[in-house]
Amino acid sequence: MATSSTKIVVNALGKAAGGVNAHFTLLVDGQKVGEGTAGTTAKDFVFTPVLTTDTAHKVQIQYDNDAVINGQDRSLTVNSISIGGKTVAPTAGIVSYDKGALDGRDVAAGQSNMWWNGTLVVNADKSYFPAATPTPAPAASTGGKDTIVVNASGTAAGGVNAHFKVLVDGKQVGEATAGTTAKNFTFTTDAADRVAHKVQVQYDNDAMINGQDRSLTVNSISINGHSYASTSSAVTYDKGALDGKDVIAGQKGMWWNGTLVLNAPASDFPAGTTTTPTPTTPTPTTPTPTNPAPTGPAFYVATNGKDSWSGKLAAPNADGTDGPFASLAKAQAAMRADPNIDTTYIRGGDYHQNGLWLNSQDSGVTFAGYGNEKAVIHGSSAASVSFGLGGAKNVTIEGLSFADGVTTGHYVFADNAAGLTFANNVVKGGGYGITVQNSANSKVTGNQFDNTGAESIFVKAGSNATLVSDNLIRHPNAADRGDAGIWINGSSDVKVTHNQIENSPEKAIAIGSVQTDGSDAAYRVTISYNKVINANLESNDGGGIYLINRQQDLANHTVVNNDVSGTTATNPTGQVASWGIYLDDWTSGTTVKGNVVHDNIGGVFLHGGWNNTVTENVIAGNSGAQIGLQQPVAWSGWKGHAMTGNDISGNVIDVREGTAVHIYGPANVGNLHDNFYSSLNTAEKEFDAWPQVMSSGAWGTLSNWQAAGYDKGSVILNPGFVNPAADDFSLSSNSPVYAHGFDHISAHDIGLLA
Repeated sequence: MATSSTKIVVNALGKAAGGVNAHFTLLVDGQKVGEGTAGTTAKDFVFTPVLTTDTAHKVQIQYDNDAVINGQDRSLTVNSISIGGKTVAPTAGIVSYDKGALDGRDVAAGQSNMWWNGTLVVNADKSYFPAATPTPAPAASTGGKDTIVVNASGTAAGGVNAHFKVLVDGKQVGEATAGTTAKNFTFTTDAADRVAHKVQVQYDNDAMINGQDRSLTVNSISINGHSYASTSSAVTYDKGALDGKDVIAGQKGMWWNGTLVLNAPASDFPAGTTTTPTPTTPTPTTPTPTNPAPTGPAFYVATNGKDSWSGKLAAPNADGTDGPFASLAKAQAAMRADPNIDTTYIRGGDYHQNGLWLNSQDSGVTFAGYGNEKAVIHGSSAASVSFGLGGAKNVTIEGLSFADGVTTGHYVFADNAAGLTFANNVVKGGGYGITVQNSANSKVTGNQFDNTGAESIFVKAGSNATLVSDNLIRHPNAADRGDAGIWINGSSDVKVTHNQIENSPEKAIAIGSVQTDGSDAAYRVTISYNKVINANLESNDGGGIYLINRQQDLANHTVVNNDVSGTTATNPTGQVASWGIYLDDWTSGTTVKGNVVHDNIGGVFLHGGWNNTVTENVIAGNSGAQIGLQQPVAWSGWKGHAMTGNDISGNVIDVREGTAVHIYGPANVGNLHDNFYSSLNTAEKEFDAWPQVMSSGAWGTLSNWQAAGYDKGSVILNPGFVNPAADDFSLSSNSPVYAHGFDHISAHDIGLLA
C-alpha cells in the first residue's frame, strides 16, 4: 500500500492545576504519533505521521492528566483538528468523545471542552488521506462571480422538506430544499467587490403537521471559501419577518420561520472573485471560539482586573493604569451607565460572588465567556442565586461555567422576564441549574449539566414558547431526588428537543400539571428528538418521558421521535409503575409517534385520559408490558373522567422480553388495532386484561385477545431491526412495515445536535 506524510494540526489550549498544564497524546488508529502540552493560549500543535493513503483512519486526541488540585480544575480545550488541510470542528458529526479509557464504552458526541480524561476520535474517511497526485497548474481566474455555499439539512413534516432562500442584501440569489442528510447547496452571484454585504438564509415553510415538526438546520455558510459557523458572532437570527425586530444570536437549529443574517466583511468579496470555491478551509492562525468572539464595544472582567479601571480593555495595559474590571457587579453598573455598551466578556478564571441580580435596567445585556477561556462562577453559602433576573428582558448568559452552588439554591433564576438566552454554559453540582418562570420566549440551549442537586432545567408557570434544546444532562437531582432533569410546569407551547438526559433518579423529562384546578396547566408542549438513558433509578413510580394532566382537559402535547431506554426502578422486581413513556393522571389529547422505546421495565402507558394517539412507535425489549392502559386514577377519594377515544395502532411491538399488552379497566379504555407484533409466542399468554374479557380469563394468547375484540388487523412479522442483540431497535431500510405506511424514524437525528 502507498504511504505518505500527512500533516495533522491540533489547535488547543488548556487550564492548569497545581502548576501543571493539560497534556494530550495524538494517536492514529490507536498508535501514538506525538504528544503536546497545552498552555492557556491557544496554539497549533503540528504532527506529520506517515500513513497509508486512500484509506480511512481514526485520528485520536487523548487527554490524559485531568485533575482538580486546590480548587483548580485542569482541562483541555480542542478548537479544531486539521487533517491534510481539511479542518474538522470537534463538534462535527464524524467526531466522538470516548470518556475514560479508549474502549468504546462511554461514548458521547464530540465537544470542544474536555473536562475529563478521554479521547476525541475523528473518524476520517479516505478522502482525508488521498494518494499523491501531480500538482495541477493554477486555474485562470474567471473573475466577477461570488460563490456562497450553505451546508444544511432539514426535518420534514407532512411529507414536505424544509425550504430556504438565499439573499444578498435582501435580494434573492437562489433557493433550495433540505433533506434529512446535510449537504452543500451552492449559489453564485455578482456582488460588489471590496464592499461588505449581508448574506441571508431565509427559512420560510415552518409547520407542525400530525406531530411532525418541520425545521431547518444550517451548519455553515461559506463565502468565496471563507466559512462561518451559524453560531459565529457575525451571524444573527431574525425570527419571523426580516425586519430587524426580533433578532437573537445565530444558531444552527431554525425552529421557526426566520432568517440567518451573516454580516460579511468586505474582505470576503475581493476583486476578481472566482466562481471556484476554496476546496478546504485552511488551518486558522487563531482558534475559532465556541463562545462569542469579542466584537464591537464591550466591557471586560478578569481576575487580574480592578473595579477602578475603565473595564474597556481585555487585559491590563503595559503601565498598569487601565484594564478590565474585577467584578461582575461593576460591569453591571457600567452597562447601566453607558447606553452604548450592553455586553460584558468574562475572562478565564475563578469568580467568587454573592449573587448578581438583574432587573429592568439590565434588559438587553449579555454576559459571555471570553473566547474559549473558562470563566467559572462559584456559588457561596451567602448566595442562593448566582444570576438572578427579575424584570430583565432579552438578557443573554453564554459560555460560562457554574460550580459550588448551595443545594437549596439556583445557579440561574429568572422571574417576570422574557426573551432570555442561556447558551453553551457548563453547570456542575449545586441545586437547581437554570430556572425560568414568568419568562416567555426564552431559550436554554447547548448547555451541559452534571450532578445538579435538583432539576437541571425548570421551566415554570408563565414561560410560554420557551425552547429547551441541545442540552446534555447527567445525573440531575443528585442532592434532592426531585422530579426530573427537565421539568415543564405551567407553561404552554414549549419545545423540548434534541436533549440527552442520563441517569435520572426519577423522570428524565416531565411535562404538565399537578394541581387539579388548572393553575399550573401546560398545553401544546412538543417533546421531540430527545435521547433518554437510564431514568427512574431511585423510584418505583415514574417514567423516562412523563406527562401529567390533573386539571383533566385536552392538553394536546406531542411526543415524537425520541429514544428512551433504561427506565428502571429502585425495586424492579416488585410492584412498580415504571414506563419509558408515561401518560399519567388524565393526560389527554396527546400524540405519541415515531418513538423508539426499548429496554425499559414498561414501554408506553396511559393512566386515565382520553383522545390520545399512540402510533408508529417501536416498542421493544421491555421487561414488563410493552403497552399498558389503566382506567382507575383515584387517591384520597378523588376520581375523574373515564378513558375513551384512545387509539393505539400502527406500532411495532416486539415481545422478545416481558409481555405484550396490559389493560386494567373496561374494554373501551383503548382501541388497539393494525399493530405489528414480532418475537411473539402465539402459544403463550402474553396479553392480560381486567375485568376479564377473554374466554381464557385474565391472561390469554393472541388468538384469545383478538377473539375478545382487540387488535383487529394486527399481524405478526419480522420488522427488520438493525441490531437487536446490541439493543439497536432502529428499522432497516427494507423493513416490511414501510409498505404498510409506517413513517421513517430518523434515528441519527435523535439526541444532541452535531
